[in-house]
Amino acid sequence: MTDPTQNTSALPTQFDPSQIEPKWAKLWREQPFRADAESPKPPFTIVIPPPNVTGNLHLGHALDNTLIDTLTRYKRMAGFEALYLPGMDHAGISTQVMVERELKAQGTDRHELGREKFLEKVWEWKEQYGGAILNQLTRLGVSADWTRERFTMDEGLSRAVRKQFVDLYHDGLAYRGERMVNWDPVSQTTLSELEIDREERQGKMYTLSYKLADAGAAASNGEAGEIRVATVRPETIFADQAIAVHPEDERFRHLVGQKARIPLTERFIPIIADEAVEMDFGVGALKITPAHDPTDFEVGERHNLMRPSVIDLAGNLAGDLVPAEFQGLERFEARKAVVRALREGGDLLEEKDHKTAIGLSERTKVPVEPIISEQWFVNVKPMAERVLKGLDDGDMRLTPARHEKINRDWLENIRDWNISRQLWWGHQIPAWYDEEGNVYVPDRDNPDLDCDQDPRYAHLKLTRDPDVFDTWFSSNLWPFSTLGWPDTDAPDYRKFYPTSVLVTGYDILFFWVARMQMAAYEHTGQAPFKDIMLHGLYLDSKGQKMSKSKGNGIDPLELFDQYGVDACRFAFTFLSTGGQDIRHDDRRFEQGRNFANKLWNATRFALLRLDGVYLPQEDPAGALRELAASGKLSLADRWIISRLSAVSAEASAQLDELDIGAAIRTLYAFAWDEFCDWYIEASKPALEAGDVQTGRVLKAVLAQILGLLHPFMPFITSELYAALGYEGQLALTEWPKADDTLHDAEATRAFDALRAAVNAARSLKNELGLAPQDRLNVVVEGDLKDVVLENARVVGQMARVDLVDTLEGRTLSQVEQGVTVRVPLEGTVDVDEWLGKQKKRLAEFDKQIKQAQGKLSNEGFVARAPAEVIEEERRRVEDFGKQKERLEGVLKQFS
Repeated sequence: MTDPTQNTSALPTQFDPSQIEPKWAKLWREQPFRADAESPKPPFTIVIPPPNVTGNLHLGHALDNTLIDTLTRYKRMAGFEALYLPGMDHAGISTQVMVERELKAQGTDRHELGREKFLEKVWEWKEQYGGAILNQLTRLGVSADWTRERFTMDEGLSRAVRKQFVDLYHDGLAYRGERMVNWDPVSQTTLSELEIDREERQGKMYTLSYKLADAGAAASNGEAGEIRVATVRPETIFADQAIAVHPEDERFRHLVGQKARIPLTERFIPIIADEAVEMDFGVGALKITPAHDPTDFEVGERHNLMRPSVIDLAGNLAGDLVPAEFQGLERFEARKAVVRALREGGDLLEEKDHKTAIGLSERTKVPVEPIISEQWFVNVKPMAERVLKGLDDGDMRLTPARHEKINRDWLENIRDWNISRQLWWGHQIPAWYDEEGNVYVPDRDNPDLDCDQDPRYAHLKLTRDPDVFDTWFSSNLWPFSTLGWPDTDAPDYRKFYPTSVLVTGYDILFFWVARMQMAAYEHTGQAPFKDIMLHGLYLDSKGQKMSKSKGNGIDPLELFDQYGVDACRFAFTFLSTGGQDIRHDDRRFEQGRNFANKLWNATRFALLRLDGVYLPQEDPAGALRELAASGKLSLADRWIISRLSAVSAEASAQLDELDIGAAIRTLYAFAWDEFCDWYIEASKPALEAGDVQTGRVLKAVLAQILGLLHPFMPFITSELYAALGYEGQLALTEWPKADDTLHDAEATRAFDALRAAVNAARSLKNELGLAPQDRLNVVVEGDLKDVVLENARVVGQMARVDLVDTLEGRTLSQVEQGVTVRVPLEGTVDVDEWLGKQKKRLAEFDKQIKQAQGKLSNEGFVARAPAEVIEEERRRVEDFGKQKERLEGVLKQFS
């Protein structure tokens, strides 16, 4: 392939990302940044949050990996042995659903194929279609070590998963038991919370009459002889085991201990008292159905209630407790039928609209059914306690810090983890059962030996558990299984574990981050990472979550095509502030594109000015130290070198604090405002005069700026660095560091005076209605007058003015940072006409301010208008107020 670092051609006039990005992306994929486990450099490790093998790049991935790559590139340049480890998750349920969908289209299914053939099909699918997202990440320009790419089902990680289970089982933490789980009737498996979408839907609240065994009992919340119960699931009444009331609710205290009949049946159930009941919810009494509601299950556990189920795994009413007319009905059809029967029997007292949050299977989109099932669980409480101690000891730092409380709260209230799934794609649980139902698990010392191959059990007929582990039971090991664990002598494990930073969204703090924390302390005895950087969710421009159903999703690949990858990376980092949710804002992408164009044009300017001028091939940092020490530089040269050092220190500190958004804003302001708009303009007189020293400063400072921006915008900075004639990759150069010897307070103060004079002159010309290119005589006064006059050529060229000693007649003046600039009115404008125009402008400012203030004081407008419209009106008040204040100050000179 052509080496993009050997760029000898001139830069085109226009910057076209599509002409430079592919060659650099290809280089970084085919010749990746390999981390050396034997390097003496300090390690810096980030493992990618593994995307699903079925997935495509979405904006969350793009944000995640831009932040990861920015930190990795920075640390690599800053002298660390940086490892960005890529990989994918096997995504058990989503992958199986996708392959089963293909099989259905072919007229078959997994059961017809059998487990072994089905898994062959899944692996074939994975090889053919899986991993598209990693190719898309290549386009994003990530500097991953692709030679270390991992997959949660590869041999090494599968061995780690098995080792984890065997150890947990023999430590008494992994066990098989009956618990309430989330069941997907379509995919026929339990689901984790992360595989469930919570959605608020309009439903019904039904008030039912349960007749008391004592027909003469005093009324509570209804007629004598009854207790009224509110429910949103009348189809489950046949599995009711009790009616619960709050122990302090005076309405029901006399009924506790009595019995009531379940409508449509002849079965009586007890009335019990439990603090889980909310007195003001519904009618104050709840039916308790332990097999079909998580809260009811817990109430049932406390009161030793039975747990009969009336909904089968297909989501249909079933079982001896269900009357014949409802047997076999799908659960939602059954609800309609039961409600009809209750209404006809006089037991349905009220039916009203009620919004309720339901869980939907992320993959099949059907409502999840809470069921009691015998599954494998892990008692994670002891592990959670070790993580909490680690947080107390400062082992891990969460950024933003407010998330530590959330992390702690979840760990303190954690429940046992259901780790088994009724799927075929995944890590099959290494547990076997004999004909009596006894469980056999491999020994801790030989976890890879299957029990049915163990000579000790040759006399037994053993059957392996058909279930697989929850996907999170492999991804919880990701920070260390990818580095060689359980082989703790593996070079990668010794060098790169524990990892340095985890970058991920705050929305999976519970599901993934906390599970990694627990697994790491349990299996490695230490925290899996030193820092946890949590970013917000990427939302649409209106602040809503993106989804296919809403049709508000944005394809990052389309953004790459429209703006260029560097512009998108700029926007992602610029928008990343303090872990807050991020609203998509096209203006930031346009800003990124404009910034890339600015850098391109600045480099073209430098190359054109330096064309034909001999400059030695030199290290930029060393050249700047030498030039600064020479004492032969112009004020502008001294100033930009001093500012470069200060900005390097500021950006480095911000990156070290994981404040990536602040760092790019610092560098953007410096590169655009100070370097491009001020230094380049101020250097033009010296460059036009052939000053080689200024040429060296220009080239070296530009190279250092490209280095500072490289982690954020790697494509264009690499291209421009090569165009400047430097050898090798910019990514492998040393990070521009602060240097106290380059600090020049005198130059900073003096150049600030020049900037003040230029700004004042430009502002006064604008007040007079002159065009920027119109020349004008000006007088400079104040303590820093001499500094300005010494650099009269620079000021004159930048402001298009001529500095003179005196002016005749009336003048207009402006003071900026201790520098006073005066311009003539006489002979420049018709003074009376000009004053009249200014008074009209003042009146217009007043009018605009009053209009905006009127809207903001209108309660109806504030209540109905979008937030961005209200913010725009506030901005108008502020902007017009500043202009009014400025103009009033000008007119005071003529009062």
